[in-house]
Amino acid sequence: MPAHRSRLESSHPTPLLSWQISAGDELQALYADPGPVVEAALHLAESGEWHVGLGVGTVDTPLPGSVNEATGSAFVHAREAVEAAKTSASDTAIRGVEEDLRSQQADALLALLASTRRRRTATAQQAAELADRGMTQQRIADELGIKQSSVSRRLATALWHEERSVREVLVELLREADEVNLVDS
Repeated sequence: MPAHRSRLESSHPTPLLSWQISAGDELQALYADPGPVVEAALHLAESGEWHVGLGVGTVDTPLPGSVNEATGSAFVHAREAVEAAKTSASDTAIRGVEEDLRSQQADALLALLASTRRRRTATAQQAAELADRGMTQQRIADELGIKQSSVSRRLATALWHEERSVREVLVELLREADEVNLVDS
């Protein structure tokens, strides 16, 4: 768990309230922007070691000094999401206001992305991680000591281009769900 927390802290944008261990074996953080949330959720989900739950809703202000002390509907929904993730084939779930179609759609997309990432070969995952860092295919090829055409095949195998497009849709759905949940919570 400390290794995952360290990687999240070093490779993802800083959250509003930093990653903390809660309930003994859970990691929790608060982000304002859904982009880094999706990245962190996918990182945790692809490891196969976590049940990943995202809560959409309000957060009581002023913010406390620690995420473990924070309250609001987002945290209630996050708890519901973690419980739902425990019975999900993808080990992921997103929860918000029950009637919110956007949260339900985002939940389906997160499950698809997590499942796609878990099915990647080690070499496809390696190429995808480097591409996610913004490296060109030629630079990835140089880094891995392979041909650019091999990088292209690995990214195709990883469904990297498709995942990038779906991630953009997921982030936008979460933004919209957040707006709906702020009004309806």
